[in-house]
Amino acid sequence: MPDDPPDPTPYALAAAAQQRLQRRRRKPPATVRQRAAPREEAPGGSATQRAGADYEDQALALLVRHGLQPLARNLRASPGEIDLALRDGDTLVLVEVRARRDRRFGGAAASIDHAKQRRLARAAAMLLPRLARRHWGGRTPPVRFDAVLFDGGAPLWVRAAFCLEPGA
Repeated sequence: MPDDPPDPTPYALAAAAQQRLQRRRRKPPATVRQRAAPREEAPGGSATQRAGADYEDQALALLVRHGLQPLARNLRASPGEIDLALRDGDTLVLVEVRARRDRRFGGAAASIDHAKQRRLARAAAMLLPRLARRHWGGRTPPVRFDAVLFDGGAPLWVRAAFCLEPGA
């Protein structure tokens, strides 16, 4: 019905994003790129980019040791980038990797603010149909957002670091 509020499920968000893209162009969006996991060589670039790639490598190794299956790295969509996509049983786990040298400004966890969460959710909505087709035979899996945090030392894995709220 036209007066009903929109369905806040990830599938509904993904479907709406795909419809908007289909209206703009017929070919798959150029802003959605996927790199195979795991990374063969750390990319060139600045020292900060190389350090970020190293943190992602450490996070991936931690998650694989805990039984998650890597699907993709550095998934890009126009709203933002999802660092790691993994499979935990029948759940799609999207992981944000954050590192901070010190906790002076709140640390790594504080850097995943509401604006960052919304960007990750919008990126996930755009990428979910493709991941579902590729890894779940078209069936939309449950999605969980995790974070791997580095605050100057060992990694901390936070399961379900944030949840999507209606209207977020």
